[in-house]
Amino acid sequence: MKQSVLFLLTIIFIFVASCNKAEEDEINDNIIFKDFNKTIVSQEQDSISGTCKNLIFEIMVNDQMEYSSTLKINSEHILCDGYNSILTDSVTEKVIALDEYINISQDANWTGIHDLSLDNFAGKGEKYIGYRSCFYPDGINNYHFGWIKIKLSANKDTLTIISRATNYTNNKAMQTGQIE
Repeated sequence: MKQSVLFLLTIIFIFVASCNKAEEDEINDNIIFKDFNKTIVSQEQDSISGTCKNLIFEIMVNDQMEYSSTLKINSEHILCDGYNSILTDSVTEKVIALDEYINISQDANWTGIHDLSLDNFAGKGEKYIGYRSCFYPDGINNYHFGWIKIKLSANKDTLTIISRATNYTNNKAMQTGQIE
């Protein structure tokens, strides 16, 4: 009887210890959130800092007075060991207008194209752009995932950059709208 009780207590102890170990091994998020509330109107541009290169938002007008908006990853040579990528549709390569609570992770279509259209955000209200930054210390790729919240008017002549968040825990996914 004593052996059965001792065996049962040993099993319970191992189970509790393994559960605590799993909790200890879980890596915490390290999310940095920033409000911008920058408004860009026709034929203007503004930027927010990215990894090594700025993310430039621009509204242009053509000869027919039609507006279009772009996100550019500027090509200035800045010394660093990383780069930015934007989450895009795998077929059209356009930036995807994400809703809140969408997972941003390595399992997505990422592009580093310099001029990306934001026109599909027009008139949809506040939406999110998914992005990742890559660092490769010691030759190993490490990604920081994040989102940028924007609003583009229906006629595409006014773009508001609302806020941004980045998870600085290496290779850890996050959701759009997540700030902690």
